[in-house]
Amino acid sequence: MITLGGRSFAGPFLLPFWTPPRSPGLYAVMVPGWRLLTFRALHFGQAGNFSKDELAKHLRYAEWRAIAGSEWNLYVATYEMPFSAEAQRLSVERDVVQAYRPEFSPQE
Repeated sequence: MITLGGRSFAGPFLLPFWTPPRSPGLYAVMVPGWRLLTFRALHFGQAGNFSKDELAKHLRYAEWRAIAGSEWNLYVATYEMPFSAEAQRLSVERDVVQAYRPEFSPQE
């Protein structure tokens, strides 16, 4: 477990070995931090159906990989929200982004 923006996310999991959860929720794309066993979130997003392929198709995926050095340095953490509607996930995503301020998520 890792706490991001006041929420407890499962993970972080190394992206190539990540098994996506079956329920909808939020995700955080992360890279290792400067200190041992720390991580830095680059992006938060929401999904009704998690998929490695969807992450790889994201417009910013190439930038995330460039920052990480390779996909072997990219991590994913998830916050499951079973039975949630997209509007609920977007609201929680907005709250997490405002609290955490990641580099690649739109901030209001």
